[in-house]
Amino acid sequence: MLAAAIVASVLLSATHGAQAQTPRSAAMVVDANTGEVLHTEQADAHVYPASLTKMMTLYMTFELIEMGRLSYGSKIRMTEEGAAVPPSKLGLKAGEELTVLEAIRALVTKSANDVAVALAQHIGGSEPNFARLMTQKARSLGMRQTTFRNASGLPDSGQVTTARDMITLGLRLQDDFPRHYKLFATRSFSFRGKSYRNHNTLLHRYQGTDGIKTGYTRASGFNLVSSVRRDGKHIVAAVFGGKSAATRNAKMQKIIGRSFAKASRTRTRAPASALVARAAPPPQPAQRPQMQARAELAPPPQVRPAPPPPPVASADRGRSSIAVAKVRPVQIGNAAQEQAEPQRRQQFASAGMTAPLRAAPRPPAQEYVPRFVPETGALRPSTFQAQAAHLERVDTRPMQPPPHALPPPATRAASRTAPSGPFEIQIGAFGNAAEAERRMMQARQRLGGMLDGYASVSVPVQSGGSQLYRARFRGFDATAANNTCSQMKTVQIDCFVIRAQ
Repeated sequence: MLAAAIVASVLLSATHGAQAQTPRSAAMVVDANTGEVLHTEQADAHVYPASLTKMMTLYMTFELIEMGRLSYGSKIRMTEEGAAVPPSKLGLKAGEELTVLEAIRALVTKSANDVAVALAQHIGGSEPNFARLMTQKARSLGMRQTTFRNASGLPDSGQVTTARDMITLGLRLQDDFPRHYKLFATRSFSFRGKSYRNHNTLLHRYQGTDGIKTGYTRASGFNLVSSVRRDGKHIVAAVFGGKSAATRNAKMQKIIGRSFAKASRTRTRAPASALVARAAPPPQPAQRPQMQARAELAPPPQVRPAPPPPPVASADRGRSSIAVAKVRPVQIGNAAQEQAEPQRRQQFASAGMTAPLRAAPRPPAQEYVPRFVPETGALRPSTFQAQAAHLERVDTRPMQPPPHALPPPATRAASRTAPSGPFEIQIGAFGNAAEAERRMMQARQRLGGMLDGYASVSVPVQSGGSQLYRARFRGFDATAANNTCSQMKTVQIDCFVIRAQ
């Protein structure tokens, strides 16, 4: 009897384990010209992203390129952790290097896990820290149900997403980084004498496909996000949980083919405002004109390569509305219809999806950006520790239902006992108080928790008949002021220390 009970228990456990590992099927199709949902199938069900995770790894990389902190020619060193991960991989040894452009192409085509880990460690100091940044970025884009635990998509039960969230990310990659997005159309990639064919075989065989990414683990099944353009129409679609690459591709072609008949040639969805400032130099203090010249050097022209060439052909080869706002939530079905009309119009104005842009304010640039990567790629311990401590306060769990938004850093800082030292740090003088406040908020974001507790003030002054506002942080002692200003300079924030008058 005991033996029979043990056998039954083992069999039951095995059955439950198999059920837990059964891939969940989900799909969604969106008209990228209008933002209209053309097909939906469990679009909000939690699924495992697998290597679709690398779409966010690349989003973070593209941000840093646009900020001038990385270039296509920047070197990425393979780490011991990266070299040790399971395939798919390039197989680089620890200490070997490749360029950022090579890393991007390796992720797009080969879906190289080792390169994803090395890139994450180069940007975030550690892969777990980079994953927290990925999740924070996902929240800022409106990917409410997505949580990242690693940069590659290797199995982790806590790493989940939805079809809706991945379409949101696919749209943002195209809206925010049109120059870099073209790399997703790379059909093959040659590296050190070997050629790697893109896993996304629809690039070779399905008319109009311009990207973007495949994914597979045993738990996720075969996943795919596709972007297809034909005759002025543009569709972005996601399929999760395919039993094989062939059945996944067949389903993708089927739902896209049906959706094209309903898609529009007229573009009414305006691209969402990017959350990262481009490399254009920001306004600088009038009394320090050399700061403007310095800003114009980022990114350095000698290391920023030309736009990537077009991909070389290889022999291998129920309607509703979607809103992807500055926090990019997607409204589906009756819930969207039940909103009050003024609120709906403001949301769509912010999203730029199907209504004219009217009322929504432009989100602050650089509100959510990776903010501490030195040019050398090596983090100073104090900067990393402060950033990691700050990120530990961010709730990265899937939002079901969505929790209240985190208060801005300035609010959290105000809740502490404010330091009262006699020194201040000035980061610039600007033409209006709002710009001064925005720059101080950016500085808080870039420095992580280092500025928490210190008051930020905009001090009005007259200079040459013009009104300026000096952006300052106050309450430091001499040592803290000098150390903090030094850390600011490592993330390209010009500053100087003064004694309060």
